[in-house]
Amino acid sequence: MANNADVEQLAHQFAEFLKKKKYRNTQERNKVIERIAELDEHFNADELYLYMNAKGDKVSRATIYSTLDLLTQCHILMKHRFQGESAHFELASRMPNHDHLICVECGRIVEFREKSIDAISVSVSKEFGFKRIRHSLQVFAVCHDPTSCEHNTQD
Repeated sequence: MANNADVEQLAHQFAEFLKKKKYRNTQERNKVIERIAELDEHFNADELYLYMNAKGDKVSRATIYSTLDLLTQCHILMKHRFQGESAHFELASRMPNHDHLICVECGRIVEFREKSIDAISVSVSKEFGFKRIRHSLQVFAVCHDPTSCEHNTQD
């Protein structure tokens, strides 16, 4: 969960991006940023819509989808696709350059950092003439015992 200074910084960064790209900066878009900052886990657009609805926010699905797209373009959000599901998002500043271990049975996502992966991403970028900005690795696996996994909600 981000603090007020973080939310203000994100709102400022987003406002500058919108101004540069000649998009309108609306109260609804700013409310989306506020609510995203309250979340500690990955979320998809529909989950954010339901969360905001439960909080009494009057924001349309279309506004949420378009705002998520813009927040991804300006690098406030990271967008992930975990095994063909709908796109999931997270604040880019929350845990930069981390990776994901995803159980293909129960869908549990474990975030981790491994210095050697980070070093490899820098090295490979240099080797091919790139300057690495960030990286994200997804490892698809199966829980130790999928039948007794507490996260498995499938019958």
